Amino acid sequence: MQILSPDEIRKAEDNENGKGLTYEEMMENAGTGCAGHILSHYPDKQNIVILCGKGKNGGDGFVIARKLFEASKSVSVITVFNSPSDELSEKNKKRIDDCVNIFDGSTVSRKTLSLIEEADLIIEAVFGIGFRGEMPENIKRLFAAANKSNAVRIAIDIPGGLSENAVNADDCFTADETLSMLCFKKEHIYKPFSDKCGLVTVIPIGFVCPESKLNSACITEIKNMLPHRPFDSNKGTFGKALVISGSYKMPGAAIIAAKAALSTGAGLTALAFPDRIYNTVTSHLTECVFRPLRSDSDGCLSAEYELYDDIKSDEYSAIAIGPGLSVCNGAEKLLRSLLLNYKGKLIIDADGINIISRNINLLKESEAKIIMTPHPGEMSRLTGLSVKEINSRREAVAEEFAKQYNVTLLLKGANTVIASPDGRLYINPTGCCALSRGGSGDLLTGIIVSLAAQGLSCKDAAAAGAFIHGLAGETAQSLFTSYCATVERIYDCIPKALSEILSGQ
Repeated sequence: MQILSPDEIRKAEDNENGKGLTYEEMMENAGTGCAGHILSHYPDKQNIVILCGKGKNGGDGFVIARKLFEASKSVSVITVFNSPSDELSEKNKKRIDDCVNIFDGSTVSRKTLSLIEEADLIIEAVFGIGFRGEMPENIKRLFAAANKSNAVRIAIDIPGGLSENAVNADDCFTADETLSMLCFKKEHIYKPFSDKCGLVTVIPIGFVCPESKLNSACITEIKNMLPHRPFDSNKGTFGKALVISGSYKMPGAAIIAAKAALSTGAGLTALAFPDRIYNTVTSHLTECVFRPLRSDSDGCLSAEYELYDDIKSDEYSAIAIGPGLSVCNGAEKLLRSLLLNYKGKLIIDADGINIISRNINLLKESEAKIIMTPHPGEMSRLTGLSVKEINSRREAVAEEFAKQYNVTLLLKGANTVIASPDGRLYINPTGCCALSRGGSGDLLTGIIVSLAAQGLSCKDAAAAGAFIHGLAGETAQSLFTSYCATVERIYDCIPKALSEILSGQ
């Protein structure tokens, strides 16, 4: 799913206009497409109210009104400003003056409120992608009435009043479905904005969406990323994953990551860990190949041995290192050896990231295909930027780092961002606050290394892994609430998440 910014959309429209597709034709295509979708998906809705703004979004609304009237629907239009300010919008308004009842909504009246109350379908075409600043009081009241109604609510492009800079999203129009012109917009993907959009359907307007560096994915696209599992397969078909994790103080990290890898399809999963936690780890796992490594006196990896020789890294198509490992000399020595010698897919998380932050230029010396999965605090240690600055420009920070160090970077947090070295960005649409707990990142690492071992590219393994992880979190939250959705319960929901993805629903 390609995502364009308002500026990119306007530029694309300008380019097409220069090629001969007029703005009037684009508006006609948009309104006709929306009306056609409404007629086919909501055929029983007869009493339709359309809220129209003064710009091009309102113009789309006037076209929709004309098309629905021509289909014998009962249509009323409420103009929320005195008159259109856009020439094309004014032209399309005049085309319905003699056939559709138009009501002035610039001041709220009993009539406009009763129209909304009695409607069985409400279409909002007020702001589109052009909303800025504070919403006028009359529009707040009309939106509030619409949001309380029992009607089906459809937004055109973006629910009215919604934007990344919205002062109060509670005042916005809340849609059951959003019909988006040309492509997806950030508000359709980013939470909490996406909660206002309902189902999002893209409506063509007469030209192909230009290539965008910013993307997201739906369930069908994630399904297509997952490897085919043929009938005549064997464990070697689906790759070998190695997780290097755990320490005396954090044995659970190793268990969580290994279990996640086992549950997402790797043909063989091995777990390397300090031998001091052998009994704890093996009592919770039965399917892994165990590779206990020598410990130091603190129960961490020992620096006195060449542990890299012990793990036989070339056997594995993907390796994850870091969860619960601790920042110790042995872990640092092993990670350095992997960076300088291993050429497969290497997922670096948690303490692996903390170790890298001490000597970040090691990334540039490595021939491995690297995925890094920092949360904002770890990203701060990697970059020297404050957490506040990172969160204020997550896409740009992730993109700059991925390019500079030639890695795939998964920046965790609300609206996880995945950046590829080629400059492409992916926004994960799944996830919830249930994932805000210790061990959740270990679960994600296990999922990603499993997918990478099965042959997914670094970008696809990170994107699909984040999607599955987020969807499992959402499922656990719905079943157990965000308070009780423990990591173990989220892990138990991975099969449900995968089943939902594979069914394509």
